[in-house]
Amino acid sequence: MQKRLDQKGITLLEVMVGMIILGIGLLGLVPLIGISIFSNTYASDVTTANSLAQQELESLTNIADYGTLPLISTSDSVGGVYNIVRSVDDNSTDATVPVGLYKLKVALTWTDQQNNIRNVYFSTLKPKI
Repeated sequence: MQKRLDQKGITLLEVMVGMIILGIGLLGLVPLIGISIFSNTYASDVTTANSLAQQELESLTNIADYGTLPLISTSDSVGGVYNIVRSVDDNSTDATVPVGLYKLKVALTWTDQQNNIRNVYFSTLKPKI
């Protein structure tokens, strides 16, 4: 078959080679989808954990009398996903706490989708009244 000089365009073979090259290039992007899904889920978990820990620390701050120290309490939150440990110390139970202050601590632990244990810690000092 002779090719005439006035015929222009691309052949079916050229189209197929181009499609194969494009397909191989796009296959390289497939792992990024899984990574982005995990990253978004992890970011959501960390945001929720930080919010819960901040709320727990604020609720500890609003308590007027802590009773017998050290105060340690644990609970599950949000369907048992997050384990929360609250504690209150003063200089009689923790020598690192300055005199006249309480040290309030919140530790929040959860297991991510890849079965890794994750933690968030918040702490602050509160003056004794």
